Amino acid sequence: MARIHHGSLFRGRWATSLATTLMVLIGLAHAQQPGPGSTTVTGTTDWDQWKRNCSLTTDFGKKLFSCADSTFTSRPFHFLAQSIVPGSAVGGGGRYTRDLNEKNGAQDQFQVSSVLTIREFWFAELKFTTERAVDTEWNKSGESLWLNFYARNRSLPMMTFYGLGPNTTLSNSVNFSQRDTSAGIEAVSPFPYAAWLSVGGTIEGLWPSVGGVTGANVVSIQQQYTEQTAPGLTTQPPFVHEQIYFLPHKRFPNRFEINYNLGYDLFQDASAGHYSFRRFEAYLDHRYYPQKRKHGGAIEQNYFSVLWRYSTSQAGAGKAIPFYLQETVGGSDIDNQPTLPAFKDYRFRGPDLMTVRAEYDRKICEGCTPCKEGIIRTVCSHLGLLVAYDAGKVALQRSDLNFSNMRQSFGGGVTIYLGKDVIFRMAVALGGGEGTHPYFVIPSVL
Repeated sequence: MARIHHGSLFRGRWATSLATTLMVLIGLAHAQQPGPGSTTVTGTTDWDQWKRNCSLTTDFGKKLFSCADSTFTSRPFHFLAQSIVPGSAVGGGGRYTRDLNEKNGAQDQFQVSSVLTIREFWFAELKFTTERAVDTEWNKSGESLWLNFYARNRSLPMMTFYGLGPNTTLSNSVNFSQRDTSAGIEAVSPFPYAAWLSVGGTIEGLWPSVGGVTGANVVSIQQQYTEQTAPGLTTQPPFVHEQIYFLPHKRFPNRFEINYNLGYDLFQDASAGHYSFRRFEAYLDHRYYPQKRKHGGAIEQNYFSVLWRYSTSQAGAGKAIPFYLQETVGGSDIDNQPTLPAFKDYRFRGPDLMTVRAEYDRKICEGCTPCKEGIIRTVCSHLGLLVAYDAGKVALQRSDLNFSNMRQSFGGGVTIYLGKDVIFRMAVALGGGEGTHPYFVIPSVL
């Protein structure tokens, strides 16, 4: 096994501190007793409901949407129709979920998922999650301790790379293949005596693999780029990824909500140490719900949001940040989050990033009755509208992250809901200077 080079005393102590914190949280999870209202979780199955909703004998046309809902949400097994990353196209697969009993009132769940897309991208995941009641005086929020143990594998046979920096051109685009394997543990806990704050951490191993591609009319990455212009192209060592993050969150009475994520990451090259780097990330999501339901409470699907994201990475002297771990803007990023949709996916890539997104979402028939019962009402209840404006940029140096020369994008489209969840977005964006860009977003399997 390769020896891990910590690089500095500070990073070594930081990693040890995070590991110790996670172990304390795990111990706390097993030590807690259930609160007064806790109940034992029992296994759940929705097969009887699926049979009723998808019966071909009576009124199948009227039950089309309820059948689809059951097909893709039933427990313990349901089908998946999702993407993996932007450019992977839609795929199909399945997910098996087992809810487990616990005598002390914990909610434990075992889950296996797998998806294969029509472009031969694939993903597989095995995970065990548990929520434990934290019935102590210092837990002012009443939230539970959440733990996630996971192992994942993702194969991405055709990814696009345009080069590094904010001024790349479409003519420099090439393709590469990427495969990621990861395994680790993540924990999130309420913060003592602060109802508005949670804290979390992750320790995981990463085993990336990057290579060229072959095919007609395909330019492989090695034909135009080298280790100097695409760091990490020559070799991909295993990494130890350690992360700690804080989650300030607050729901105000007047239908206003904030959700922040402030995180610090350490990527340690477990081979020679050449690709070790650290990263600071900030997600600041502000959301306003302008409409109330008839009998009180905000309509959650109708909202206006402003999301600001800031990310900066730094490597030590003589070290490099692998291009496949750098940030991207354009289309959607590798986590299927929209970033400047007027541009192609992964259009700009760099170690530092800043974006702002303003978006208005509205579910057409949520909380109102504009149509009579029937097929029109049924279709409308699954449709929504969105309008969005984006601005953002990547940079090769942190000092270049500012509000000047930011790329811009604006547009709108429709969304499709299955229950309360968005399962598909179809929109058109422009304003980037590279033509009108239609884009389709299917939530990733993650």
